[in-house]
Amino acid sequence: MTAAAPARAAAPGFEDIRRVLADRAPALSGLHAAFAPLEAAAHQLLPRLAALRPTIGDTPLVPVPSRAGRGRVWLKTESANASGTVKSRTAYALVCAAVARAGTPEVRLAEYSGGSLAVALAELCGQLGLDIHLVVPYGAPDRLVCALRRQGAGVSQGRPGTGFLGSMDEAVRVAEREDRRLLLQHCAAEAAAMHREHTGAEIIGQLSGYGVEPVALAAAVGTGGSLAGAAMALTGAWPHCRNLAVFPTEAVYGDERAPSAAPRMNGTGGLGLGIRQPLLSAFPEGWISYTDIAYPQALEAMRRLRREHGIAVSGSGAGAWLSASAEVDQGPPGRNAVAVVAGRGTIEEWEHATAR
Repeated sequence: MTAAAPARAAAPGFEDIRRVLADRAPALSGLHAAFAPLEAAAHQLLPRLAALRPTIGDTPLVPVPSRAGRGRVWLKTESANASGTVKSRTAYALVCAAVARAGTPEVRLAEYSGGSLAVALAELCGQLGLDIHLVVPYGAPDRLVCALRRQGAGVSQGRPGTGFLGSMDEAVRVAEREDRRLLLQHCAAEAAAMHREHTGAEIIGQLSGYGVEPVALAAAVGTGGSLAGAAMALTGAWPHCRNLAVFPTEAVYGDERAPSAAPRMNGTGGLGLGIRQPLLSAFPEGWISYTDIAYPQALEAMRRLRREHGIAVSGSGAGAWLSASAEVDQGPPGRNAVAVVAGRGTIEEWEHATAR
């Protein structure tokens, strides 16, 4: 387990995103606010959102043995969403909140993403006819940029050598320069609320149907919305369920190092320079436990789950399975945990996983 890095004086650089993260960081009370009123208002303003709602959520919960076989890990397989990843839920929540708060469907949006959320937002906004400008990290795959543009999204890249944090910083400038509403996934309390009311509620209903009580919930962290929301729901039903935030060993929570493009579980990780995900830092110390998984471990777990159980999972999903397994396997046999599996994995991840 990796302890959160101690707070230090902020290193220079990335002032635009630092400012916006500080200004819009949610309080804990905001994470408990209801999503349903925002959703209802957005549906009234933009009825096509309501028509797309059935394509999001109600994903399967699939049991597999834990790593050592002493218990089970229930995989919340988010690849069943419209875009093939958990980011369908996030994109939907962000757009609902933007439309509801603007009071009009005539919104011009901006956001940053390393991949999955960009795809989900481009697809959703393309279907809704919304104008969105997406900023991806410098050197993002051509296939990603082309896919976003095919959906009608504007696409920019962060500065060379700045990694994901650079795309976040550039998105602030794009939003201000083009008079767009920055969605800012890292501060989106609405995403955590949506996961609490939907993802978490689904898991509770599914496990209850089997008479199962989980000892832990594990989810790899990009923004932290999936973990925060689902954890609030599950600990409400089962107070002793532990909340495991899974980070790459290559970029832990609150990582003090400069942003890096080193290979790691896709869509996860510390932002660099000591910046912490606001959706996690809002919670009291000890409510979340931080674990880390190295990329080679995640790749091996991807191979194992596909080979032994016929399930294709992302590197982050494999990491969540490993962390949930560690919790199950250290106790008495027969225990259960839940792992959120963001998707089936990217082309690049599977290329790495199958290269020997």
